[in-house]
Amino acid sequence: MYKILILLIISVFTFSIACNKTPQYYEISGNIKNVNTQEALSGVSVYLDAKKLENGVYNSSFTNISSAQSNSQGNYSIDIEEDKVSEYRFRVSKDGYFEYEEEVSVDELQSSFSFKKDFTLYEEAWIELKVKNTTPQAIDDEINYRFINIAVSGKDCCSNEQIQGIGPAYSVTNLCRAQSDEWIKIEWVVKKNGSQHIYYDSVWTEAGKTVTKSIDY
Repeated sequence: MYKILILLIISVFTFSIACNKTPQYYEISGNIKNVNTQEALSGVSVYLDAKKLENGVYNSSFTNISSAQSNSQGNYSIDIEEDKVSEYRFRVSKDGYFEYEEEVSVDELQSSFSFKKDFTLYEEAWIELKVKNTTPQAIDDEINYRFINIAVSGKDCCSNEQIQGIGPAYSVTNLCRAQSDEWIKIEWVVKKNGSQHIYYDSVWTEAGKTVTKSIDY
């Protein structure tokens, strides 16, 4: 009888300890710089999202669980409590810069109680590209043009994908975002009267400014 009572007491005590387990915390920190100048960026918003376990099922969508801003040295720090999640995601943003996103596995983030994650951001510039058929020859005049070395993506961004223009009256103006302080290369192929010619040029982008490039063919 005493043995059974002792075993019951031990079981209740063990269960109590398990239920009152001290939560584990992870410290996430890092540094954020301008990708071109390598200067530290202050006032950058860093958001940490997660796919959390809800009602016994992992959510298919990310939910924000914490955030921070970088200081004058470009450093940020986030503390999170251990939780049941299937995946983490960082979102990093600052006005005048391209937002950056990166997904991180649970095993990677929880591999250390002090997780380090640095980021570099591209400062944005704008390209106004004007394309016009100024010497029309026939109804099947054709131009195919594209940027070659765009390194960023997102809303209103320039693209490396080819654009096609057909007809003697083709005329269009496109305004899009691109990384700053770089030579952005452009390629275009003109087809007229059964002949084809390939051309190349480039434009220099400056942070926060718009550069205009005209392609008259």
